[in-house]
Amino acid sequence: MAKIKVIALVEARVLSGPAKNILRFAVDCRETVNLAVVTFIRPSENREASNNEFISTARSLAIPVEEVEETGAFDLSVLAKLRQIFENNKPDIVQTHSVKSHFLLSLLHGRQFRWIAFHHGYTNENFKVAIYRQFDKWSLRSCDFITTVCREFADMMPRRQIQRGRVFVLPNSVKTDVVCQPKRSSEATRQELNIAQDKLVVLAIGRLSPEKGHRFLIDAISKVWSLAPQLKFEALIAGAGISERKLKEQVNEQGVGQNVRLLGHVSDVRPLFSIADLFVLPSLSEGSPNVLLESMAAFVPIVATRVGGVTELVEDGQSALLVPPANSDELCHSMIELLVNRPRAEQFARVAFDRARLLFSPAKYDERILDIYGKAIGL
Repeated sequence: MAKIKVIALVEARVLSGPAKNILRFAVDCRETVNLAVVTFIRPSENREASNNEFISTARSLAIPVEEVEETGAFDLSVLAKLRQIFENNKPDIVQTHSVKSHFLLSLLHGRQFRWIAFHHGYTNENFKVAIYRQFDKWSLRSCDFITTVCREFADMMPRRQIQRGRVFVLPNSVKTDVVCQPKRSSEATRQELNIAQDKLVVLAIGRLSPEKGHRFLIDAISKVWSLAPQLKFEALIAGAGISERKLKEQVNEQGVGQNVRLLGHVSDVRPLFSIADLFVLPSLSEGSPNVLLESMAAFVPIVATRVGGVTELVEDGQSALLVPPANSDELCHSMIELLVNRPRAEQFARVAFDRARLLFSPAKYDERILDIYGKAIGL
């Protein structure tokens, strides 16, 4: 049988969770799927691929990448360029992965391929993002199928697509054999970050924007310090974003600078997982968070907020402790529980690892997406 020809229209400069899934799937399913990436660049950007982590990684994996030059976020002149790319490559499926890509495809009439929109959730960064979200809801009415990462998001999709059975839940995946690092890597990472061996490490990873809830984590850390001064720990927050300055100010105002360190963007988080005693996800909204899956695969105990698809990945009281969002008191008490009660924390980690291995493996992800492809092109 001929390979399914797929073009993934992607906006990415770093290896975000969705970007990792696209590239891993392209490599793992090469025998049945011929996937190429189309992405956007601007004249003002450095054109060296090495300065674009997503493009350089895709090319290192021998995944075809075509760049479309644009002058701004919604440069409609790219429509003609995209149409030409589609005519030249004749894909069976085009999948889109962002608000802009959804919008552009909705304007492209006379499509000769099936369009699958991949919905990864929305952020709440500013008014402009809120406008984009409204555009997206309009754009998604035109696609053939929608995949989204959790049931909560599926219920918010355009009613027409839901009624036609064209919305699928496709949770993210993780490889359980690559997240953990050897012991010597753990020791080297502690030395590099100047963290004493007798200190516990609390880890949080994610974009520094309001919906990620880091302000509640910092507040909770301040309360942990007050309620359990005997705990010797350091909290590492990896990520970059618009909230960075405010979070640094909060750390200083609450006097927790000796306990909290903002690391900025970290490309390879595996060394951080190797030294983590607890992973905390304080988000106010989530879909199917890759960092949570990576924590499960790395055998790190978890405290997370009960939002979005988090409850589909872990179960409260069995594989993690889940707390209400925007509640630093509950977050504080759950953190203390798992930092003090290490046997319980390790039991949670074992159960979470098994869930990641059995339910959210790359093989499961590939099986689900290939089934969606089959439905899209009538196989």
